[in-house]
Amino acid sequence: MEGAGKFFIMASLFYLLIGPAMGFIMAYKRGKWVLRLMPSHGHINLLGWISMMIFGFSYSFLPMMAGKELYSQTLPYFHFFLWNTGLIGMAAIWIGSRFPNSPIKPDLVWPFGLMVYLSIWLYVINIGMTIFS
Repeated sequence: MEGAGKFFIMASLFYLLIGPAMGFIMAYKRGKWVLRLMPSHGHINLLGWISMMIFGFSYSFLPMMAGKELYSQTLPYFHFFLWNTGLIGMAAIWIGSRFPNSPIKPDLVWPFGLMVYLSIWLYVINIGMTIFS
């Protein structure tokens, strides 16, 4: 396996280590820690582990199964950067904003959510052009 798909799968495995660790902390500490970590925990597991694994496999194997070259070899790297920056930014803001007297406001999450949304468009365009052109 080579190319961007490999990066997505490696990042997915990283998030697989982080997400359940957050779940363990939530189960062990309970109380306020559940509320502090819950949004980040969900996003790390779903956007980090699951989605990144799907992206990695689809970048690596969908073009091969379609008998075509990937439309752009560059777009997956932009997708990877935007997705990870957005996900880590959202998770950090959600955690940081849930502590008492924190200067971090949850309203600051929207630019990171926008990064994730834009990276979805990069993925859809690249895979769509690969399969349907």
